[in-house]
Amino acid sequence: MNPTPQPQPKCQPSSAFEMADSVGVEAARRRLPELLDRAAGGERILIKRHHKPVAALVPLADQPPADPIRRQRQIQSLLGLQGSGRHCWNRDSPRPARPVPATPAYVQSVQRDQAFAPHLLRRGSKVALDGSALVAYICDAKGTGKYLGPLIEGIAQGYWLGVLSTVSLMRVLEGPLACGDEALVQRYSQAFADGRHWQLISPDAAMAAAAVRLRRQEPQLDEIGAIELATAIQSGAAVLVTDHPALAHTGQHPVLSALRI
Repeated sequence: MNPTPQPQPKCQPSSAFEMADSVGVEAARRRLPELLDRAAGGERILIKRHHKPVAALVPLADQPPADPIRRQRQIQSLLGLQGSGRHCWNRDSPRPARPVPATPAYVQSVQRDQAFAPHLLRRGSKVALDGSALVAYICDAKGTGKYLGPLIEGIAQGYWLGVLSTVSLMRVLEGPLACGDEALVQRYSQAFADGRHWQLISPDAAMAAAAVRLRRQEPQLDEIGAIELATAIQSGAAVLVTDHPALAHTGQHPVLSALRI
């Protein structure tokens, strides 16, 4: 008599992938060349369908480690965005920014000579930057680039993961498109779509509903501000960095204010 066959345990992802980056199937299809380059450089990338691991891209056993010179060039490329868009916006006022009284305790207002204190955020934190903060950085508005520089450097080095919505990316591309600088459009598109440093989030139905609820709680938020705030909250970002007066004083989420006073 044959013994009753025992059910086989389901295959579980190896512990080697617990800290691996992960992407969905559709994102993997769109970004395959980039993901292959990253795997060739030594990264392990988990591919998920409906939030469940289904495959992985891994480096070959004899693959040399990532080229440190290439990595440094990538970091410098991202840091080099500071001031790159000065000709696309009025650098003194890309968006009017006037602080209002009664700032919540967790809002850090910025003095002209003040720089961001990196120790405020733990390694591995997600940091959401809205379109107004990114525009202030790339046109170096009133020294904001100096303040945000260490934050961008931490994202470039992989210390934190930057989070931005497609609405933020639209705001960034708006300036160079308006002045016909297609080279800068491509530069920004490539920099902020780089999954090694940035998580780009597109609004969906759940995001839209969250944004509506936020506007009901804080009517001073416009549609864009509500989407930016909903993106930060739903992505699990530790903080939202903004140059938008209404967002800088929201009580719904921790904020680093880039308002210049």
